[in-house]
Amino acid sequence: MYDQRVTEGGAARTGPLLAVVGGPTGAGKSTLVNSLVRAPVSATGILRPTTRRPVLACHPRSVAATAGIGLPPVAAPALPPNLAIVDAPDVNAVDQTNREATEAVFERADLWIFVTTAARYADAQAWRDLRGAQQRRVELAVILDRVPTEAADEILPHLTQLLGEPVPLFVVAESALDRQGMLSERVVTPIWEFLHKCASAKLAEAT
Repeated sequence: MYDQRVTEGGAARTGPLLAVVGGPTGAGKSTLVNSLVRAPVSATGILRPTTRRPVLACHPRSVAATAGIGLPPVAAPALPPNLAIVDAPDVNAVDQTNREATEAVFERADLWIFVTTAARYADAQAWRDLRGAQQRRVELAVILDRVPTEAADEILPHLTQLLGEPVPLFVVAESALDRQGMLSERVVTPIWEFLHKCASAKLAEAT
């Protein structure tokens, strides 16, 4: 049986792998999270910032195991019990109260998923956040979102050079959204498989 115990005080947690999705405002984080959990759990829209406080999605059986994170969970039955996903607002785009909540979530993360776009991948603030993750040795993955087909070959070598170390890197091409404002399952399948692999590895270490 899956062990849902959570240990406080900085000790290793044996609850779900906590994957925090961050990045600049307007990068498509909420659309990505909704697409991964196959439900509109996080609001999307054209106003910036759209996400003003962290949104935690987890399987209904994992609600108790995520209590220590300090966020009200949204039930997402499509997620496995060993994975929880947080849609985090841009730290620079929230008020002080939500900034503290967002920073606390990043501190607890098992995995940071950094989402940026072809237009914003070299932003200075984004790279300060990424360097902080690399210095803390947090597991990191990068998603380059909304990439025009003709731009991928030019951007990817530069982005890889900026990262400076091997990091899982996913490219999401400019894609039409469905009626619920989500990317197709085909588009997000490589990211989903990566998350499932990370969550399974964490569960294996805990058993």
